[in-house]
Amino acid sequence: MNSQRALMLVLSLASVCVLRPGSRTDAYAYSFTTLNDPSATAGTAAYGINDSGNVVGTYKDGAGNHGFIFNGSTYITLDEPSAAGGTNARGINGAGNVAGFYTDGWRRGHGFIFNGSTYADLDEPFAAGTAAFGISNSGNVAGVYSDIGGFHGFIYNGSMFTTLDVPSATGGTFAVGVNNSGKVAGSYNDAGGTHGFIYDGSTYTTLDDPNAIGDAPAIFTTAAYGINDSGNVVGDYIDDAGYHGFIYNGSTYITLDEPSATGGTFAVGIDNFGNIVGYYVDGAGFHGFIATAQPGDPTYKGAVSRLPAGPGPRTVGSFTGYNPGPAINHHPPFSPL
Repeated sequence: MNSQRALMLVLSLASVCVLRPGSRTDAYAYSFTTLNDPSATAGTAAYGINDSGNVVGTYKDGAGNHGFIFNGSTYITLDEPSAAGGTNARGINGAGNVAGFYTDGWRRGHGFIFNGSTYADLDEPFAAGTAAFGISNSGNVAGVYSDIGGFHGFIYNGSMFTTLDVPSATGGTFAVGVNNSGKVAGSYNDAGGTHGFIYDGSTYTTLDDPNAIGDAPAIFTTAAYGINDSGNVVGDYIDDAGYHGFIYNGSTYITLDEPSATGGTFAVGIDNFGNIVGYYVDGAGFHGFIATAQPGDPTYKGAVSRLPAGPGPRTVGSFTGYNPGPAINHHPPFSPL
């Protein structure tokens, strides 16, 4: 990828605290609801959920990638008007503002925020490409930009970009989720593979699922994507059997596997009730899901699924049509640009 010269606006240098959890469990049950956008012909992936149960994600058809919002009964397509290479919706906050990214006719990635009627571009000033992934209720955005030095995470507070680079990262830092207290979840690469992290504003804490493979030829070991206000983190890891979602509650890693998945489960977003969205792969391709927390799970807060058994009708409404885009990435935050 061709990159422009970099200007690091703010470099957050902090200590890295490596988490070595002694506890994990696979015992907690979740109720899964599959999400398939009716217009999808090549897969649906869910990436974000807010506390009203609205879900955002991406589906693919013959024209390429389209973002969507699912409100419990209706799929609404999101297509950034100037996109020539696909629109991807990744995060949604309590007000319904959506963060995502699109690709223009020059194959450059741009982040965006959609407020229900208007798309606003979000571009790190000196980046070759920018992607927005998570958005908090106060409007803080977590994302990734690229420059000649590689991939860097960022937080955008409405007026300023703050660069997030894990000090030990040698292959990029990816900021994906942000909660309402400003904590960030994401991943970074080093010589040992890929690791999740939590950043609290001063310290990076590494997350490595105990079941994750760390040896070649594994593509990555542990990746973190979403974080809620209780600090519960979701992501995925790889072992000899393939890809598994996980929830980390501060002391314990809990595996999340969609029962019909044959090609992996990927947990990407989590709300404050413990409901989780993501996608799984089976013989038919990619499918989004919402996993509803059940009593006994440490993240459970009396949540009930707001989603029907089926996908529901779909409307385009006043949203703008768009042009073709790239394939859905197998690993949600990587190669976004």
